[in-house]
Parts: sequence; structure tokens; C-alpha cells
Amino acid sequence: MTRLYVAIAAGALACGCTAPQDFMHPAGPAAGGLAHLGWIALVCVAVAIVVMWLLLAWVARRPRGTFAEHAPVDANGGQRWIVFGGFLIPLAVLVILFALTLQTLRAYPMETAPHGFICRADRSTCPPASIRIVGRQWWFTAQYLFDERDLDVAAATEVHIPVHTPVVLELVTRDVIHSFWVPKLHGKVDLVPGQVNAIEIDAEQPGTYSGECAEFCGAQHANMRLVVVAESNEAFLKWLAAQRMPAAAPQSDEARRGHDVFMAGPCILCHTIRGTDAHGDVGPDLTHVASRQTIAGGMLANQTANLEAWVTHAQSLKPGAQMPDLAAFNGRDLRALVAYLQTLR
Repeated sequence: MTRLYVAIAAGALACGCTAPQDFMHPAGPAAGGLAHLGWIALVCVAVAIVVMWLLLAWVARRPRGTFAEHAPVDANGGQRWIVFGGFLIPLAVLVILFALTLQTLRAYPMETAPHGFICRADRSTCPPASIRIVGRQWWFTAQYLFDERDLDVAAATEVHIPVHTPVVLELVTRDVIHSFWVPKLHGKVDLVPGQVNAIEIDAEQPGTYSGECAEFCGAQHANMRLVVVAESNEAFLKWLAAQRMPAAAPQSDEARRGHDVFMAGPCILCHTIRGTDAHGDVGPDLTHVASRQTIAGGMLANQTANLEAWVTHAQSLKPGAQMPDLAAFNGRDLRALVAYLQTLR
């Protein structure tokens, strides 16, 4: 039985070591400061737990018997134990942790303007003047804003940034309070109605970093996710240029049929596909939906089966989402619609 308990404890500890949301192994300077503070707090907690278990073991192993069989308790010594062990030592630990927390917070000033991007002579290849993260129930969208509005780009549930480059993100919400949290790059920062917050992230190595909403915002809060893709400056500018292009015209007969199904259905009321008559603003921009890793607010991988299920039975997958069930799409029309969406790269 003892071996079973040890195995369970070891498994529980191992589960937190390599998870996507593991903030103890940061990939950026902002997350690094939080991880440093986290390790200090973890050590303090571990020491406190060990001391507590040793005291409990000492008490448990004391000889049993009546009070008369034991020497009188030294009242003054007992009071000193209470003062030092129960008050002064915990107070000192808490004060030190509080001071370290304030020092860590001072390292994250609220930024007001982005910096660090390399801008080229051609304005169309310049990185954005601002990246605005907008929270909605229940998905994020990243708006890459330029001085010239026709160069703006929007991508749902996916944020692309150049690696080794400080990037300032503006955080706003369209409805209730949300929270932007990518543990390996930065701590939790709230998106508050009527307020613009800003943070600076800097990915030290290329990769895809998982994030999510960290403030309860409704029934599907747990399924409000996103990814941050850190890539070379050249790859980032290439992605940006591709995202700026209008939707590609469908080439196959099936894709052309899917285009007609999309335009004749209710999809155009909620979604935008640049270069077409679809200009809805309720749901995500689908101009380049096939290039994204996920759909449904980051809940599902962007695969054919998931896309078909999301189009037809969104409420079964994510009850309460603004995406309605569209069971009228079935058979040939559904296959054609999905085929058209998968051409939008």
C-alpha cells in the first residue's frame, strides 16, 4: 500500500512538469521573472510542508500516557515557540515574498507604444504599429493595426510575432472581463471593459506557445484559447503579407460550389471573407481560415472532420457560443462548403 501511495504522489508531481501551461520553464523575459518568483515561493512552501510533517511525526511518536506521567510543561518556553514559530518566522517569510512580488511587478511597466521592430523602406513590409488583442465570448482575435488602414490584418485565436523582438500588445474586450494568459511568455493580464491594458512580450526562441482566458467569463470560459506563434522576422513578414491578400478564388468545381453555398447561406451575416460579398463582423474573419491551427475559439484542431462538425452542430460542441447549428448543410453541400473553406489560405 505504501508503494501505491508513493507512485500516486510521484505521478501527481510529474503531471505538472511538462504541461503546455507550465510557467516554471519560461520562453521570454517577462515570464522568466515570474518563474523566478514562483521557484522561490515553491521552495518556501516545500520547506514549510517538510517542517510541518516533521512536527506532526514528532508529536505522533511521543510516549502515550496520562498527563500525570509527563513532566510539567514550561509555559514560558511554550510561549517562545508560539511567538517565533507561529508568528515571527511566517511573518518574515511573507514579508520577503511580498517584497519580491513588488520587485517583480515593477519589471512590467504598462507600455504605450511598440518598439523593437525592424521597418523597411516599403511601408507594406513594415511590422504593425500596434497589435490589439480583442476578447469576445468565447474567442480571441489579433488585430494588426497600421497607419494605413488598408494594410490592417485580423487573425482569430492565433497571434504571430517575430522572435527576439519586444512586441507590445494592446488588450481590450468587446463584452465582459476576459484575461490574456500565455504562461511561457507573460503572466495573466485582464481585459477590462472600457479600458486598454498593454503588455510587452518577447519570445526568446521560435515555437508555438499555448494560451487561454484566465478569468471566468461564462459557460465556455474553459474553451477560450489561443496560440502565439513566434517565428523569424522574415517568416513573420511573409505571413503578414499573405494574410493581407484577399481570399483566393476557388479553382475546383467542388470549391466553387462551396463558395456559392457560403454566399447563399447565413454565413455571410456573421463572417468576412475579403474579396467577396461577405462582410459580417459577429464571428471571426475567415479570409485565411485554412492557415490557422485551430477553429472554434481555439477549442478544436483545424481538420476536416472538426470543421464539418463545427459548421453543422456548433451548439453541441460549444453550447452558448454565437455560432448556431446549421443542420441544413449536409451531404454534397456540406462537403463542398468545407472544401471551399479549406482553400482559404
